[in-house]
Amino acid sequence: MFIAEDTVFGKMINHILEIVEKNKNEFPNDSGRYKLSFLPFTINILLGIIRGIGSISLLITEIGTSDDTESVKASKSMYSEAFVRYNPELFRFLFYQLLLCLDFMAIPDIRHLGQFMLVDGSLFPAVSSMHWASYKSTANAIKLNLSFNLNKMIPVEFLVKEGNFSEKKFLSRIIQEGITYICDRGYISFAIFEEICEKGAFFIIRGKKNICYSVEDTLKVTIPFRFNAFVSCAQDMIVRFGGDKSNKLYRIVSFTAMGEEYIIITNRSDLTTYEIIMLYAYRWQVELCFRFLKRTLNGIHLMTHDPKGIQIQFYLYMIAYLLLLTFRQECETENAGNETAQNGNGCKESCGRSRNDAGRPYVCGLVSLIGKDLKKFWKIGIHWLTALRNSLLKRFDREIAINLSQFT
Repeated sequence: MFIAEDTVFGKMINHILEIVEKNKNEFPNDSGRYKLSFLPFTINILLGIIRGIGSISLLITEIGTSDDTESVKASKSMYSEAFVRYNPELFRFLFYQLLLCLDFMAIPDIRHLGQFMLVDGSLFPAVSSMHWASYKSTANAIKLNLSFNLNKMIPVEFLVKEGNFSEKKFLSRIIQEGITYICDRGYISFAIFEEICEKGAFFIIRGKKNICYSVEDTLKVTIPFRFNAFVSCAQDMIVRFGGDKSNKLYRIVSFTAMGEEYIIITNRSDLTTYEIIMLYAYRWQVELCFRFLKRTLNGIHLMTHDPKGIQIQFYLYMIAYLLLLTFRQECETENAGNETAQNGNGCKESCGRSRNDAGRPYVCGLVSLIGKDLKKFWKIGIHWLTALRNSLLKRFDREIAINLSQFT
């Protein structure tokens, strides 16, 4: 498919074209061999993902009936063959090159606290013929294991496996020195705690209510007065866990929020009680990322059932996420000016209750960045995305950037 370079979509995919041009030897030059060659296949699927098209059949109709594109008249079988033909490593390379070359903005309020990765897994339903995607005796599924960079609000590493794949194995694979990993209860393991410590990394992981420990010391609870309405019964302790063969000392921050009890385990001794609670509250952002991929981008519908093709599809979903976020930030920076973007002067400590936060009401009160600039620079909202979709094949100019900035 030919897309004019001066269109909105043309501006977005220019990053892809530059990487392919710069690394010609890494990508197949197969336009003379296949009607649906590597670059048209990649661009067409990205267009479908960004538009929220849930099937190859609809994508073919969309491209074939558009007056604004010169399309490769590819059949459904050609797309199926392309998903099998290409090596997922091509798209992996493209994804990581984008991470290197795109200058994503960092959330200023947590920069001084370190680098944080939100780690979680989410299931995507698979058809019965996908025997490799084992999950239950009655259903197949694939699991997306994701590491989400909290500082920049972007996916940075992921693994797509069968539904019953161990989430702890994924965490063990990605541990890096100096990073703090924030996880839910499914990742609790004394072996994981010890491995993270040995590798010079850190963790903030929610514990189970029945976990046994002895209190070695109590710490001063430090929570700003204005947040007392959201948390109660807070305790901050140094503990040893029963059954932990390493006998290491860890820290527990426990509290009650909206009637629910939380036990947060960490090896970060430098953070305040409030910072531990706040950072765990941020874990909800990875859940919102899953929801965005599944519902907003229609990732719940698989375009292929082949294991290699599934890998390609998810790399393209992550690539689309990066392209959308960087385009949003480029437009907003142009409108708002670099000073606000770099300094985060507009990041207020007030927040409006968002529908996306309904699952964890206390999160809205604790996370001070759910304000104007978080929504403006780090959120790909459905209203903004709808406005973008309606402008994708229009000529990009400042008027479009201004129009998009009206939506969150």
